[in-house]
Amino acid sequence: KGIGVSCLCPQAVRTAMTAQGAGVAGVDGMIEASEAAADVLDAIENERFLVTPHSEVLEYVSRKGNDRDRWISGMQRLQERYEDWKPGDS
Repeated sequence: KGIGVSCLCPQAVRTAMTAQGAGVAGVDGMIEASEAAADVLDAIENERFLVTPHSEVLEYVSRKGNDRDRWISGMQRLQERYEDWKPGDS
């Protein structure tokens, strides 16, 4: 069968690295590492390439593929909007 490849595209995952906050990646919320791992295992078992533990990521990927310039502008606006955002901010 050969070598299988999967691409993991999470947003914020709760780990020691995100203990002080996940910045912009955490805007849609953080998931546990065990949730991300379960999605990875499911993707491998089902030979799925794109692994997106956060459901929002599928929409982002779709937007990126349809109009890259618009997607880049949107990501720049998002970054600017949450530049100083910290966990607990509303």
